[in-house]
Amino acid sequence: MHKKIKIINRYDCITLDHLKCEWSVVGDGFTRPKKEIELPKGIKPGQTAELSIEDLDITELPGECYVEINFTLKQSTNWADVGFEVAFGQVPIKPSTSLSIIKSLLPPTSDCPMIKSLSASTIEISTRTAVWTFDKVLGQLLSWRKSTISSSSSPISGNLLASPPILSFYRACTDNDRPQDGNDWLNSRLHQASPHTLSFSLTSHPGTSSVQLVVTSRIAPPVFEWSIDCTTTYIFRGGSVAISVKGHPRGLRLPPTLSRIGLEFALIKDIDHAQWFGRGPGESYSDTKMAQRFGRWCYLIEDLYTKYEWPQESGNRTDVRWVRFTSGESVPGGDEVALKASFGDQEGCSFTAHHYTTKDLDECVHDYELRKRKREEVQVRLDWKHHGIGSGSCGPRTGDAYRLNTGDFEGEVLLE
Repeated sequence: MHKKIKIINRYDCITLDHLKCEWSVVGDGFTRPKKEIELPKGIKPGQTAELSIEDLDITELPGECYVEINFTLKQSTNWADVGFEVAFGQVPIKPSTSLSIIKSLLPPTSDCPMIKSLSASTIEISTRTAVWTFDKVLGQLLSWRKSTISSSSSPISGNLLASPPILSFYRACTDNDRPQDGNDWLNSRLHQASPHTLSFSLTSHPGTSSVQLVVTSRIAPPVFEWSIDCTTTYIFRGGSVAISVKGHPRGLRLPPTLSRIGLEFALIKDIDHAQWFGRGPGESYSDTKMAQRFGRWCYLIEDLYTKYEWPQESGNRTDVRWVRFTSGESVPGGDEVALKASFGDQEGCSFTAHHYTTKDLDECVHDYELRKRKREEVQVRLDWKHHGIGSGSCGPRTGDAYRLNTGDFEGEVLLE
């Protein structure tokens, strides 16, 4: 199969004759070897050209993938060695997998989870590979104990959660946020909004070997007459739980935008690695992501936080299809995977993982203050949507295309 890709010379004064061009196929867990493309001679500044991609066969590719084009130096210069990458681009050739298909591929099970009342407010939901504890009054998943390997005879490990997953709409302000959007968030008390449970229901479904738990809640600040009404559905099956959320903002003095929509929680201190498929390896947001490329990445949690002179929001990875949090013994794969979150083909999903809470980042004004507050646990965010970064510290606020305007929303994530 022959495909063509159009390129443009963005230099001001020179042609592309000093560059070598190669293409490859990059996907979730696989790559195809690079092949060189002969660049036409004398492509002038501002001029476009078409490159022919030969022998591109996508029929046997197992999943989401991209054609990646790399431009590197043919010869060493006084500022970089031969082979230095000057530019790259990625073109999608096979789409991502939907979350419904991912759920259908989970290991089959015929055992319906068992439900046990532990107290007037807490219940236990258990299978052969996982035990969950849920607080009906708080509407929160308190604990998750699971097998260390995928054998039904494996012992159940300790609790993975250092704090329960909570729906949240706020992140720490950045320098760009503070003069404008961040000021709106703080004035509307978005950072102080907390959930209040309105109702709780629990249903066992033997036909699908699952238990469904539905919580309706009102997330609101301690003052002002606005809230976000949410319905959160948990479906427990085998060793996994699917969490879906629908939200409806209402009331007076609603913040014009939200900084994020997602879950935040903490994992135990044993977790020290994150592996994901999506944009990387560096941090990225909806309006600052094009410098990052799609691929499978694996990093220490310690290396995911971006250290700025003024502590602030940082370290987000966007356009993420899945992320897996593990202890070092199980990286880059293996039997002791601690927790995996899958977003499927939902657009704009992201995660952060480091050792500082949102409150820590907002309150500290120097790095030495932040280091004193470093937590042993891993602070995790799984977001469906995220407000852009913009340039508000020295220019306009976040562009309209990247603003997370307050409105109805929904999202889903599969945890296993």
